[in-house]
Amino acid sequence: MRRGRVAGSAIAVATARRGAPASSVAGLGAGPPPSLADRPPGVRMLHGDARHTHRAPGHAPRSAPRVAWSRDVGGPIQAQVTTSSDEQTLYVASLGGKLSALARADGTPRWELDLGERVYSTPCVAPDGTIFVGSDARKLVLVSPDGKVKWSLETDGDADTGPVIAEDGSVVYAAGRMVYDVTPLGYVKWRFGARRKVFTAPAIGQHGRIFFGSQDHRAYALAPDGRLVWSVDLGFDVDGAPAVGDDGSVFVGTDGDEVVRIDADDGRVVWRAKVGGYVRGTLSVARNGDVLAGVYGPAPRAVRLTAEDGSLRGEFRIQGTGAREFGVHGGCLEDAAGLLLFGAQDDSVYAIDEAGKLLWRFTTDGDVDAPVTLLGDGSVVVASDDGHVSLLIGDPP
Repeated sequence: MRRGRVAGSAIAVATARRGAPASSVAGLGAGPPPSLADRPPGVRMLHGDARHTHRAPGHAPRSAPRVAWSRDVGGPIQAQVTTSSDEQTLYVASLGGKLSALARADGTPRWELDLGERVYSTPCVAPDGTIFVGSDARKLVLVSPDGKVKWSLETDGDADTGPVIAEDGSVVYAAGRMVYDVTPLGYVKWRFGARRKVFTAPAIGQHGRIFFGSQDHRAYALAPDGRLVWSVDLGFDVDGAPAVGDDGSVFVGTDGDEVVRIDADDGRVVWRAKVGGYVRGTLSVARNGDVLAGVYGPAPRAVRLTAEDGSLRGEFRIQGTGAREFGVHGGCLEDAAGLLLFGAQDDSVYAIDEAGKLLWRFTTDGDVDAPVTLLGDGSVVVASDDGHVSLLIGDPP
């Protein structure tokens, strides 16, 4: 098994295409979808919820954990690992083109599905246990809990962003320059075309409004029916997937070395915070409202910004190479006690406390761009470009 190493020394325009069916559709049952409040637990989508806050209910280890098991899935992993509602199955998508279901207990493969091309998309688990996942084969597929494809929907480009589940049970995701809303039966409710590629996973905020960014330099807001509400030109590619605050504010990262706060109602830019490097991964929002972002070089780090004005509240630097393309890809995960976890392109995962002190570091053999996953029992799931998924557990108190 492997390979990971833990260190504990301290170092702080809409076009409707209603009723377009997916191929090989299989019925999922009738009746209204459960409300968000009634949906089962488990890490079901990118950053844990449709707002991408990345707030986890569990308590991560505060001292160096140990590796319970590690499993090679046959290709680099850049998508977050998600889970079944009981957290006994982990869903892993890899650039080897596979979706793998691993047993949480020991990492044993339950099944493996070949999706035909690289998978950057974080698997999204529906309330009934089925899994939505896209691939660079230009398809979104719905997979049953036992690993069978229920339907497949062709898209206009690589389906390489994480799907999110809307309040009505439909799934919103981006492929190429298009954003889609698809029913659980695989019918396209609507699609919206940006001017250029959409690399950001959409976020869903208050009243079902959908937010995303594009390489046309714009951030967008759509109504739940796919109509454009507003778009704003931020001057640079918007590759950092939005996060939505508790008050509905929208935060995005750009290749202009900025984190930007946007008013969700009218698209007005509230503030722009310079952070000294590209912001290309999904942002997070801490429980106190602070914005958490990963920053690329030349001085790579994880930063914490105040929601009010974007001022820097804290940062944790990693050793850089001087390159603009090297750094910390996404925002931190926050556990129930305020401990922060994030991965970096120095092959490591870091755990830092509320004051920014390093508690422990776990080192893999590849970049850690995939967001870290924290299970309800405090176990930490780490996925790396070395193709391994590792389960880290703390010693009993």
